[in-house]
Amino acid sequence: MQASGMTALDKYSKLEGPGLWAAARDEQRREVVVSFGDASLVIMDSRSLLVLSHWSLPAVERLNPGKRPALFSPEGDGGEILELDDDWLIEALKVVQGALRPPRSLLSRMRRPIMAALGLGMLVAVSVIVPPALVSHTASVVPMAKRVELGDRLRGDLRQLGARECISSYGESALASLQRALFQSPAQIVVVRGLPVEQPRVQHVMGRYFLVDARLLEEAESAEALAGAILMAAQRATDDDPLRSLLRHAGVIATFRLLTSAELPERSTRGYAAAVMRATPAPPALDPLLERFARVGLSTRPLVDNPTPLDPAVTALGEAMRSKDPMAGELPEAALLSDGQWVSLQNICDS
Repeated sequence: MQASGMTALDKYSKLEGPGLWAAARDEQRREVVVSFGDASLVIMDSRSLLVLSHWSLPAVERLNPGKRPALFSPEGDGGEILELDDDWLIEALKVVQGALRPPRSLLSRMRRPIMAALGLGMLVAVSVIVPPALVSHTASVVPMAKRVELGDRLRGDLRQLGARECISSYGESALASLQRALFQSPAQIVVVRGLPVEQPRVQHVMGRYFLVDARLLEEAESAEALAGAILMAAQRATDDDPLRSLLRHAGVIATFRLLTSAELPERSTRGYAAAVMRATPAPPALDPLLERFARVGLSTRPLVDNPTPLDPAVTALGEAMRSKDPMAGELPEAALLSDGQWVSLQNICDS
């Protein structure tokens, strides 16, 4: 490379050209003559030809690549500045610098590909490994009040899709009795008509909201059968926290924002309510589900034997639920709802 450097210097050793130079950025630039010395750039006064400065050629740095006039400065020196508008000088400086530059090592030549590969690897790690951990941690620290807020947002999204919540005084009273019978901690059961699903079911959303498709009230033969479908939705939500599902839909950035600022942008949840209602729910874990039935003293038979399946998973789990019924088919001493309450609940959408 040294021989190549000498060849380039020999080629341009007699090349001179005009330029403007200043010893400091804030000084007025003066006319100079620029020529090539022995591995240096010589800057002389255009009138007296007095040498004003020597710059080491390998250390000359262009300040505005691609722009004209070209501006140069000694690397690491923010004071002196040289302005060139002569094409021959600019090209010569580029060629000579390239000839004098020391050969790059294999490591330096591979630095850019290595960094690109590392960057790609980190991107893959972030997209594949980090989100599940981020989603899990975020879901574990979001308080119930925020979950209720998000649940209200999803209910609002469903209303925009045409879903309507059914309300009547007697029906609401019956729902309150059913809630107390099934759940020790606060929960809200809401009957909704017009949900965007083909097969009616109970859907748990954030904030312990249970949305009961109004069509189930016509298909359920008893309050116990409907209660069984609600318990299946509750166990499904325990198996896979609904907030985790929402955060997977919202994405990494929105999840991180919820974790750091307790806010989840509305645009990140857009479309989720419809998507989760249309998705086929996974069967809940069987043993914990049976424990739920046992805690409330409810037999699995009314749900399993209902002529029309009230939950998509009944078909897959029905035989196991019947054979492992914690109540062995025995009905409780008192019904979950009185006949009057059950009729009021069935007619909740008629008012």
